[in-house]
Amino acid sequence: MAQDLLLPQSPKVSLDPGADPLATLHDIHLPEAVPFWPPAPGWFAVAGLVLVAVLIGLFLEWRRRQTLSYRALQAFKVVARDGDTRAVGAAAAVLVRRVLLSRDPHSPAAAFTGAAFARFVGAGPKGVPADIARFLALAPYLPPGAPEAAEIDRAALVAAVRRWIRGHA
Repeated sequence: MAQDLLLPQSPKVSLDPGADPLATLHDIHLPEAVPFWPPAPGWFAVAGLVLVAVLIGLFLEWRRRQTLSYRALQAFKVVARDGDTRAVGAAAAVLVRRVLLSRDPHSPAAAFTGAAFARFVGAGPKGVPADIARFLALAPYLPPGAPEAAEIDRAALVAAVRRWIRGHA
């Protein structure tokens, strides 16, 4: 009787060769399904890192859009889309002066005209080619349909001014 209290009762195993020994086996108990929520702590860390990365990316994009170069290029994009070569050149010359004054309000280069302005805009590795620099110096003063505008390639003018803005703004 003392043995019956200490040992768990097992089903009676029959040693009969005709009895099915598998009938006495119990099914395997599967564990409960892993719940979707709450996730493991590591997933909270990954979500936090992703959130921080997205916030840093948004902040850097916001700062980039606040730069003078970005704003000047957006203004030039609007001007370069419409108009003839003379109008694009005149607007580009005004925009170049605005960039100069935004970078240094006391810049004497913003007051340059003619050959002095052409030399300034064409100077340096990010300067515009000489023919485009001369055209930028004259464009604000040319009448519509001026023959000087026909000599300048509009695509080259736009590309040169964009390069100048990226290099100087």
